[in-house]
Amino acid sequence: MKPQYPLFSQVALTGDLPQYHLKRGDIATIFEHYHHPESPEDGYSLEGFDVPQITIEVTASQIMPLSDYLREEAILSKFRNLSEHQQKQLEEYLDFLLQKDQTTPVN
Repeated sequence: MKPQYPLFSQVALTGDLPQYHLKRGDIATIFEHYHHPESPEDGYSLEGFDVPQITIEVTASQIMPLSDYLREEAILSKFRNLSEHQQKQLEEYLDFLLQKDQTTPVN
């Protein structure tokens, strides 16, 4: 099975890992990939986190490509700079797009 993320690529955490004092968005490098026969998700060993000699094991759903995380943060930064009224309008438009996406048949 081909790994979802290539070795030595940088990824960001999708959520907090309090047992390691790590937070969503902390960045690390993948150095090992493994397959769990009992789990539908692949596993990865990560290092980097600006903390020497820490290696953690995560599942694919606990990480995202660094480029995706940076794009999300840029969008959120723009959202935070909008007025409350503009934020509400944008939320309504996003709801409209999501609803449209759910009702549009896939070819």
